[in-house]
Amino acid sequence: MASAATAGQGLDADINLSSVAVFSTYKCSSVSRGKPHPGDIAEPASLSVAVFSTYKCSSVSRGKPHPGDIAEPASLSGERCGFMIGDGAGVGKGRQIAAVIMDNFARGRRKHVWVSISTDLHIDSTRDFRDLGCHINVINNCQTLDKESRALGLSKEFKEGCLFMTYSTLIASSSRGKQTRLQQVVEWLGGPSFDGCLVFDECHKAKNHGKDGTGTKVAATVIELQKVLPQARVLYCSATGVSEGLRGKLYCFKQGFCTALLPGSQR
Repeated sequence: MASAATAGQGLDADINLSSVAVFSTYKCSSVSRGKPHPGDIAEPASLSVAVFSTYKCSSVSRGKPHPGDIAEPASLSGERCGFMIGDGAGVGKGRQIAAVIMDNFARGRRKHVWVSISTDLHIDSTRDFRDLGCHINVINNCQTLDKESRALGLSKEFKEGCLFMTYSTLIASSSRGKQTRLQQVVEWLGGPSFDGCLVFDECHKAKNHGKDGTGTKVAATVIELQKVLPQARVLYCSATGVSEGLRGKLYCFKQGFCTALLPGSQR
């Protein structure tokens, strides 16, 4: 009995040591100010020793400061690179997205798009902005743009801000019947020269895209939107997106590691 108990204790010790070696308690190393994260957050031990550039921002999450920095240089193709936030549920990805958009808005980029899975999340996204002290207009889907369009165009209030929309709206036709929602979004943003934030929240929604061009309409439209806006600062966000293989991440070609898997015409 004693030997069995000793063996059991030894096994528990080995498991605990293994856990310590794989995971570490999260501690922000890139900024010194700001409040610590209120949750019990862990991260891979290999990531905890990585050195990031310094940036003046809250230490609630290390994800917030860096997308703006990393998206600045263009890739070899001339297109701007993208960035992925893969934090787990409850860490605060919505707050991170709001902070990135707020930072870019303060830098003079007055239009941004936040794509997510449900119109109900518009309330949550607005709350994230307000919690950061940001009061830019968060436009509730393309239908609001339809309602606010006048004979002389949109009112000043809706000519800038963050357009919050869903994937289902993105793939739909406009109620006017003259253009798709995709075309409407590109027009509102000002065309290919747009260099604001293009956020794909819950981006795993676009994972089903085949190398031969088959797959869901959502995946194809997400890829097309990125191709039409080559200078956009693309931010992918998903708690499960990094668990997919490369073929499940074709929509993330702005990160560079999936381009070879796209059909030739879409590279």
